[in-house]
Amino acid sequence: MSVPRSLSGTPGDPAPIDVTLAGYRSVELAQRVVELLKERGVCVIKAGADSTFQRALNIESNLLWSTNTFGEAKKGQPVVPGSNQIRYQTRDDKVVWLTSDFLDKNEKKCKALKVLDGQLGDFGMGLSSFLESELGLSIRRRSCGMLACYPGDTTPGARYDYHIDNPYQTSMEVPDDKRRLTIVYYISDGPWDVHKDGGALQVCLAGPRKAPRTAAEALRPEVERLTIAPECDTMAVFFSHTMYHAVLPVTSSRRRYALSTWFQCP
Repeated sequence: MSVPRSLSGTPGDPAPIDVTLAGYRSVELAQRVVELLKERGVCVIKAGADSTFQRALNIESNLLWSTNTFGEAKKGQPVVPGSNQIRYQTRDDKVVWLTSDFLDKNEKKCKALKVLDGQLGDFGMGLSSFLESELGLSIRRRSCGMLACYPGDTTPGARYDYHIDNPYQTSMEVPDDKRRLTIVYYISDGPWDVHKDGGALQVCLAGPRKAPRTAAEALRPEVERLTIAPECDTMAVFFSHTMYHAVLPVTSSRRRYALSTWFQCP
C-alpha cells in the first residue's frame, strides 16, 4: 500500500482516511481495521461523530483547561537498561485521567467526554475477536481515558519525541506492562494544517510484528513514516508494543487535544 512519505521528522502530506465508521457495516469495518494493523501496525479512521458532539467535546476540553484541571504528565526511562530505577522527566503535554471517580465528580463538565471514553472502549473491545483470530493477540481490559493537551499558546513547539508506549521489546528492557493496542481520538476546533499548525502524529512503519530496539533503528532513512493530522473526529489505532511514534512540534498557538486509551492482554 502506498502511503505519503516523510523521512525527516517534519510532517509529510497527511495520510488519507483508511476506514470511515458506519454502524451497519461494523463487522466488515472491524475486519478492515485489523487487516491494516496486521499489514502495517496502524490504521487511520474517521469516526463519524456529528458536528454537535464534536463541538461539545472541544468545549468541555477547553473548560477543563481554563479551570486548571489538567496536570503534569511524566515520561519515565530506566537509569540503565533493565534497571528498576526510573528517571522521570516532564512532558510538554498536560493531561487529565478520566477515571470513574473523576467523571463522577466532574459530571457536568464531562458529559460528552464520558460518552466518547465509553465509545472508544467499546470500539477497541469490538476488535478483540478479530485480533485474536488474525494475530493471536488477546486483549481483555483497558486503561481509563487520558485527555491530553499540547498547548501551542503557552508551550510553543510542544512535542513528544519518538517512543513506543510499551517499550519492553526495546533497548530500555523494561517489564511488559501488557499494553498491546493504542487508540487516540482527536478533538480540535476546526481544520488542522500539519504544515502551519504542526502537531501531527507521525508513526514509523518499521513493521508491526516486532519493535525496533532503538528509535534510531526505527528512523532509518529507508523506513517510511505515516503522518496523521489531528483533525477532530479522526482516530489513530496502532500497536502499543511495536510502533514508534511521535507528536511533532505544535507550531501555531492552537491547543491540540486528544483522548487516548490503551488495551491490555491478560
